[in-house]
Amino acid sequence: MNVIGLIPKSNKNAESNLPSLNWYDTTPNYELSLDQFEVYALKRLKVLRKIEQIKMMKVTPDIIRQKLDQIIKQEDLTDHDMDEASHFILRLSYCQTEELRRWFLQQEAALFRHRLQALTEQQLAHAVRKYAQLQPIAAAEKEKYRDALLQFTTPVEFQTAQFYAVPFTQALSLLATRQCFLRAGSAYVPQSKVLTILEAKFRTDLARFLALLANAGSFQAAQDAEASRIFPLLKNMHRALVQPREQQMHLPEGQVLTADNVEQFTSSMPLCMRQIHAGLKADHHLKYQARLQYGFFLRGAQLSLEDALLFFQRHFQKVTNEKFQKEYAYNIRHMYGKEGGTKDGRKEGQLGYGCSKIIGGLVAPSSANEHHGCPFKHYDEQNLHRLLQKLNIGDEKDRREILQQKKMQQYQLACLKHFEVTHPNAFSSDVPMDNVGNHPNAWFQASVAYQSKFQSTSNPSQPPKAVSP
Repeated sequence: MNVIGLIPKSNKNAESNLPSLNWYDTTPNYELSLDQFEVYALKRLKVLRKIEQIKMMKVTPDIIRQKLDQIIKQEDLTDHDMDEASHFILRLSYCQTEELRRWFLQQEAALFRHRLQALTEQQLAHAVRKYAQLQPIAAAEKEKYRDALLQFTTPVEFQTAQFYAVPFTQALSLLATRQCFLRAGSAYVPQSKVLTILEAKFRTDLARFLALLANAGSFQAAQDAEASRIFPLLKNMHRALVQPREQQMHLPEGQVLTADNVEQFTSSMPLCMRQIHAGLKADHHLKYQARLQYGFFLRGAQLSLEDALLFFQRHFQKVTNEKFQKEYAYNIRHMYGKEGGTKDGRKEGQLGYGCSKIIGGLVAPSSANEHHGCPFKHYDEQNLHRLLQKLNIGDEKDRREILQQKKMQQYQLACLKHFEVTHPNAFSSDVPMDNVGNHPNAWFQASVAYQSKFQSTSNPSQPPKAVSP
């Protein structure tokens, strides 16, 4: 078994009372097999992607904590060695570009914040001393500023409350929201708010570490056999988990997608597929790229080959039966792996195109009658806003948030926000949300499950009512 002399059996500090908090400021010296190396990285990546998803959901802090605790435990990040090793592996992988560094920093900071919030007062005080090198202000100084500090605590709690004096530049966000007291260049921060200082310092340090790795040229050509095995894995790690490979989609019990009811299920389709379907209805035809994108999606949604042939032939009204059989039926059977090779039919068609392929792997539509692609990427802001209004997706505030994600080129987060505003409380109701925002079929499955759970009709064989018009 290949062993990578990089990462875990660590010597934990026996005196540390912070088993769940790590600053990741010291490179570990463990040994991992190549298989472990990949497994550790993927486990942490699952947690970070779940954090990204949760941040877009309007749920209570308690539910956020519950969901994060669940995924952290599920992926074994409660284990010190697993947690430390996986962080440093992903740090190597995500140092490659500014965009990757920014994404990694955002998710790791959120994970760090979650762990800070779980600390007891004693553990938090220890963390402040250890990582921020801060001590509570003396009793005399605390009494001197009693009146100002009482804004942040009650008179009863004041006697035992601790405050920290930090340079005001480290507390700008707290000053902006008047959550600390400023005097002579120092911000007096209550212990309940000091985790903001710790998180800011963590972000600063991690950003510096990532920049150092990037500047060191970590991904230059590998010079030895060991590095040549690791580097391809690291270089492509950020693409992992974006598109499920060997997974089948299942509709709720009793519901079946057929040629007769595809229209009724369109309210559960993500925006890209709704637009292709609308284009199909308007033009009675789809160009090649849209046929592939929609055809693979319908296959992933469990539309049978027979129903797919019937569905497309019905909609291609301007095409004779002979021409349909000659020019289109073969390609549809090919998507289902019944004709030609297996490249498209079994790999791409397993769950259809994922968002990464739709956003970055397809030629952008260049004319009004080309309906493929991702509206969040390929539409301009004015047309996207008009479409969101037409479909009654969210209120104006929601639409502005979606457009803001587009401006930031966060197209998948815009899609996730679309799901959130059209499926209230989905995340807190145990609707399967894995890969929503990463794959159209996952979006569709979650939407159908949501409608089945909350808006099911008296006839279980029919899809539930539309979430939005």
